[in-house]
Amino acid sequence: MSWSEAASLTENSPSEQLRAQALRVLDSTRARLPVRAALLVGSAARGDADLLSDLDLIAYVDELPDQSLLAEIRENVGGTDPFAREGTEHFRGEEFNLAGIRTELSFLTVARVESHLERVFESVDEFDSPLQKVLSGLLEGFPLHGEDLIKKWRARVREYPDALRSKIIERHWKFEPLWYFGAAIARRDAELWRLDILLDAAFDLLAVLAALNRLYFARFELKRTRTFVASMSVAPPRLVERLESLFRLEPSAAATELERLVEETRELVLRELPGLDLHMRYPPGTRQRAWSNSG
Repeated sequence: MSWSEAASLTENSPSEQLRAQALRVLDSTRARLPVRAALLVGSAARGDADLLSDLDLIAYVDELPDQSLLAEIRENVGGTDPFAREGTEHFRGEEFNLAGIRTELSFLTVARVESHLERVFESVDEFDSPLQKVLSGLLEGFPLHGEDLIKKWRARVREYPDALRSKIIERHWKFEPLWYFGAAIARRDAELWRLDILLDAAFDLLAVLAALNRLYFARFELKRTRTFVASMSVAPPRLVERLESLFRLEPSAAATELERLVEETRELVLRELPGLDLHMRYPPGTRQRAWSNSG
């Protein structure tokens, strides 16, 4: 889509307006330095932006621009109120206001991206990180320039690596058994701890199911949960509603619902990966018993 084509859509949807503004920023950028590729990410790229959405544009370059060049790009498009992001030898960027839109323009070196793509699938520690959000954004983003380069990168990450699938599931199979310790926790004024356990359990269930479905997932800034879960072909019924109910139910009912979700997820995983080790010291169905006071 050219700038003139996008500009004709600015009175229509928020996504189209953001894409038009992104093309303005990209034109200003390309007039000042070589850009190998550019990717619009987030809601504007997916087409589900609203009037509170930001504009997030990534430019892939061989050499990073200096801060004065960033200022020149921003001033050329009428950006105000800049805030420089902390840079590295492979990243530079800033946020600014563009016609009321919070805009983030980021520069990444092509060498850094390709280095990450080479290493990310070699280690579960490297893979199981917020970097999965980057990989997802690469697949969902809207290319504005350099489509051949982005297409090459997408081909590298499109297939979820089978070698890491089981490792991610085993890593996140670490639920605190509220169904077992629930009675004890209820007596110990530990409500914040209980809620923290539930939050960790909800995210770990999503991580396990994402890996089972070969979907990239990161806990960091998780949004549009229902859309994400709807893309899963294998999941417990009414998953999102049940996860959210964990924080509304009274404690014993929440513990029982978590127990059901863990057991249902376990059955789904073992149906596809029967050799996986999903051992739990206190599995669903077990309960702590009070010891006898014989003295």
